[in-house]
Amino acid sequence: MQALWQELLDFAQTPAGLLILAAAAFVLASFLITGLIFFIASLFKKKSPLAVQPSEDALQEKTPEETSGSAGDPLESFDRRSLKAPIALARLRAQGPDITEAAEPMMPGSAPEPAAPERDLKTEEKPQAEPAVASAPAAESAPEPPQPAPFASAPITPKLPDPFGRANFLLTLPFERRVGLSLAHADLCGADIEAVFFDPEDVSRWDDVTLRLVPFLPQGSGKLLITESDRETFSSGDLFAQPDAVIELSSGLIALEYKSKGDRSEDPLRWAEAMRTKDILQTVINALVLSAEAGRPSAPVLRTNNAVFFIRPSMDLRKVIETKLGDAKQFLSLSASGSGAAGISASDYAELLTPIVAKLFPRPMPSGSLIGMKAHEEMLARR
Repeated sequence: MQALWQELLDFAQTPAGLLILAAAAFVLASFLITGLIFFIASLFKKKSPLAVQPSEDALQEKTPEETSGSAGDPLESFDRRSLKAPIALARLRAQGPDITEAAEPMMPGSAPEPAAPERDLKTEEKPQAEPAVASAPAAESAPEPPQPAPFASAPITPKLPDPFGRANFLLTLPFERRVGLSLAHADLCGADIEAVFFDPEDVSRWDDVTLRLVPFLPQGSGKLLITESDRETFSSGDLFAQPDAVIELSSGLIALEYKSKGDRSEDPLRWAEAMRTKDILQTVINALVLSAEAGRPSAPVLRTNNAVFFIRPSMDLRKVIETKLGDAKQFLSLSASGSGAAGISASDYAELLTPIVAKLFPRPMPSGSLIGMKAHEEMLARR
């Protein structure tokens, strides 16, 4: 026996024996750990007292009273699972009778005691009152959700009428060529300008006052309605104008603006360079306001000592005049001179629009400036 034990010890010291011993130890440890886990689980595995169900014998030992009581259960016709849903409680109360009697469980073998009749104090005090509707408790048990506070509606600002909605420019005028009249043309400040030059001494001797103002009109084609001495004012919204003369034609009106310039005559060759932007704008604004109030197309005409300028503004220029009126009025209301003013005159509005129009519709460089620039470049080249 000792020899066998000695041989086993010698074999265990060999690599093969050590490998067998390690495998056997791993299997033994696995069994021990598994048994320990099952033992601990059996200690914690206990049945809950709430899960105990009544036995079949107890269910079969129901008394006839209980059977009749369950047969008269008001919830017998409803689905038992729906009783567990709180959301169906109001619906069940509305559909069935009072279910408070079956709310509490009864011990087996005991009959339900008849409930004492409740005294209705309201019925005793007021016997004439009508019985409450059966669905009233359901309506009271479900309070209405709070309604959101009403919005304070913003005041609706009425749309103001367009002050230039009726305004139109008269873009054609009757023309009669006469001795001593010369013509010229230029595009300035977003407008097409037709210039007619004449001898002021000859024109001043004419009998027709309308032709003295506009020498190219045919005889008898126009009628003078208003002169400068009448001081007639026309308005359109916040804008007002006082043309120096208003001439009526069969096709419309002429809003004439007169600039004497100290009786200086226009140069027929360089008149476009010397023509002021403010004078052009004031003439156009006068015609626009006159047309808006009179409801007839008006032609802007500028008269100087020896020339008449028929101005035909473009749509771009008209858009600038119409859209910048609110800004100009606000600017004048903040200034000292414009505080308390009821509106804005055509002259003031034209002066405010002058830098805007000069940027939007730049003029060609005058010939004098070109000569000066050329001389300056030649001087720099000689250095």
